[in-house]
Amino acid sequence: MTSSINLLAFSAACLGLFSCKQNDPEKTDLVTFPLKGEVVAVDTARLRITIAHEEIPDYMMAMTMPFKVKNSLLLSGLEPGDSVHGTLAVSRTESWLAAVRLMSRGDAFDTLTADNIQMKRLFKVGDSLPDLRLVNQDGRPTRFSNFRGKAVAITFVYTRCPLPEFCIRMSDYFARIQRLLGTNPALNNRWHLVTVSFDPKFDSPDVLRQYGKNHGADFTTWDFLTDPDSSGQNVLRLADGLDLTYENDEGGLIAHNLRTVLLDQQGRIVEVIKDNEWKPEEVVEKVRTIVNG
Repeated sequence: MTSSINLLAFSAACLGLFSCKQNDPEKTDLVTFPLKGEVVAVDTARLRITIAHEEIPDYMMAMTMPFKVKNSLLLSGLEPGDSVHGTLAVSRTESWLAAVRLMSRGDAFDTLTADNIQMKRLFKVGDSLPDLRLVNQDGRPTRFSNFRGKAVAITFVYTRCPLPEFCIRMSDYFARIQRLLGTNPALNNRWHLVTVSFDPKFDSPDVLRQYGKNHGADFTTWDFLTDPDSSGQNVLRLADGLDLTYENDEGGLIAHNLRTVLLDQQGRIVEVIKDNEWKPEEVVEKVRTIVNG
């Protein structure tokens, strides 16, 4: 993923790689691997391409992550959804795609087996989210299991996000969801909202409490969670499984996509909603359906 957990995994894999490739000292500074996958995003300005790739045997599990290229011509004509083959070059200090070749347009993983799809490590409907230790806006340790017995809606933000159609929209939508659900006495104590920050270095419990207040949150039915580990490893585990991608940019900004998750009373995933093309009323109806069985 476009996240620190993948970069850490990548670094660990590299260390393992170079520790076991000592039989030819002349070639330890550069190793290449074949790569196959589907284009997720193309950033020509930054010479990056994000690819959801298959497993690279003996090196890296299947995941979604950005790759650097050194020649902008390699990105020419590529679009999200394209199936590509490439060559991943790895030295002691950097990695990049030395070659990228278009194989077909459209959905790249339609022909993969179910086992290969599972290697992407994405959570599926019916799965339970990892019961990770987070802390809420009061600094109180909180796990998703704390909300068992209730329908739960979860979204992900960072409080410094300046774009109205991203985190601000998600928080405004959740505020409206809270108001709408709160008007139905039959649903009392049967639902809960959760906003998780993927910026734990800045989004402390105090920051999240003020952020919640700014959005009119009632903390009895809406918690704002952050990772007690400033490295964000717990949240990154969630992001990895939800295909939630985020990457630090200049000036404290974070480039990211959007995910909203609905859980049933047993903590199992009912639906993962991508992007921001949904309405609060739709989620309210989904929560009502979960509550009423």
